[in-house]
Amino acid sequence: MINRIKDRDKFDRFVALIEEIPSEIPARLGFNSENRKRVFAAQLVDSVRRIEYLNVHSANSRSSNLHTPYSGSFEPFGGASVMLRAGHEDDAYWLIYLATHFGKHKVDGWNLTEDFYGRFNQGGVWDWAAASQNPTAIAQWLGSIYPALTRTGRSRRFGNHRKFETLKPGPKGTGAAVASYINWVNEYGSHRALIGEAQKQVGQNPEEVFSFLYKDLRKVSKLGRLGKFDFLCNLSNLLIAPIFPDKAYIAGSTGPLAGAKMLFGVLSVKALEDACAQLSHHFNVSPQAIEDTLCNWQKSPSKYIYFRG
Repeated sequence: MINRIKDRDKFDRFVALIEEIPSEIPARLGFNSENRKRVFAAQLVDSVRRIEYLNVHSANSRSSNLHTPYSGSFEPFGGASVMLRAGHEDDAYWLIYLATHFGKHKVDGWNLTEDFYGRFNQGGVWDWAAASQNPTAIAQWLGSIYPALTRTGRSRRFGNHRKFETLKPGPKGTGAAVASYINWVNEYGSHRALIGEAQKQVGQNPEEVFSFLYKDLRKVSKLGRLGKFDFLCNLSNLLIAPIFPDKAYIAGSTGPLAGAKMLFGVLSVKALEDACAQLSHHFNVSPQAIEDTLCNWQKSPSKYIYFRG
């Protein structure tokens, strides 16, 4: 299967760089066979290509149908890029947040994000102007229509990494979660003001701004480690926010932490995080690519399997 890697040049370069890993990076334990090295390189190619796809997607998205529910072309990442280009900055951030909260289901795709944003085809959309005026309105609306949602409509499930979320009314449901996000942004006045405050606090360095936002996202419920990381990385990769991940954020993770231990040995989380940062610099890739690669590699370290992420 490795012979079917789409970007052979990247693969060959990563294999060569594995052989050149400096001795101060403790990666020798996991790379104890040629198969493991090559599978890691193949997974790293896939991770980098996923990030590059969003970079290109941002540049090439043009149609307003991408952010128009029930247009037949709804796709929140491309839609957010179109909104940003049209000057609707708050809506771009908001759509990426919704896409992160609901996730992309492997069968249903973006159905749930589209249905929520399009008010389940009842008229109008939950754009930023409507949602931000009254943070509790969405919870009230979901509570009023929830019984009908369980009986009718197309299949609309949360993504794999979001499968424990729910549309049910209550403090652990989507209504409460989105209200906490709206309140977080409204505390600063707008998404642009939020970024401006972060830069005022820590400076213009994209990595330090990323770190500030990651910590500040504790105010938003139901995101967790992966949700916060994915949300910010999506904003970065789609060129919506001037940020870049400062580290892999494997603390509190399952797959990435297991992969780091498999690769580097049983070290402290701080030492593993530092080793991940060193590895991202060595390969000249985003820490997100290392996080994603570790997660997928540890599932099958000696046999390449393509994962969609």
